[in-house]
Amino acid sequence: MLAAHAATHGAKGDQVLDLDTVEVSEMLAAPDLWCPNPEETNCLRVRGSSMSPLISDGDIVAVDCGQTDPKELSGKIVVSWQQEHGLVLSRFLLVNGTQLLESENREYEPVALGKNRNWRIIGRVLWWIRKAP
Repeated sequence: MLAAHAATHGAKGDQVLDLDTVEVSEMLAAPDLWCPNPEETNCLRVRGSSMSPLISDGDIVAVDCGQTDPKELSGKIVVSWQQEHGLVLSRFLLVNGTQLLESENREYEPVALGKNRNWRIIGRVLWWIRKAP
């Protein structure tokens, strides 16, 4: 697990573009089936609640940084990066050639990426966990 946070819409994520530069804070073990690219999979904590109830503040997400092709990610949850917002956790949609980042909470408007080259897909979220209450 890396010492970094991916934020949902309305919160601010850490300003990290390259996850390989982030310090490892803890180790987690997961079955091989859960990590198709283990050497490219990193875990991050979530900050914010716009992906609730699916993913909540404080949850841990596993991100496969080897899966970044927009054509293969429509409908998937991803971590992306943008200079102003840092690491962002949301659902990626490709609709008629338009790239969108959408929250589970419909109170938040989707973000159109358009031709904005400042956004980068960091990777696909493979799974998430949280501590039982």
